[in-house]
Amino acid sequence: GDDIMKDIRIEILWEYACCGELELLKRYYEDGGETNRRYYAFGGEHSLIMGAFRNNRFEAVEYMLSVGETATDLEREEFTRELQKIMCLRKIVK
Repeated sequence: GDDIMKDIRIEILWEYACCGELELLKRYYEDGGETNRRYYAFGGEHSLIMGAFRNNRFEAVEYMLSVGETATDLEREEFTRELQKIMCLRKIVK
């Protein structure tokens, strides 16, 4: 039924990630919720990690990583580019 968290629609789960709803995310995973479901919008495929990350919900990102969530390949490429920018900025400001 609707009260079983593991069967929640991805749109609702995405909202939980974007808002950093840690308790609701924990209930989802503890109820046997599947990891690495993807949200399809904005012209592409998105991980729950990216939803939380873009909204500065870093505690939710850390929690989801701990239960086995991963970023998509394209998201990992984007994160790698961001890290390269940061490393370059460090050199610039020294």
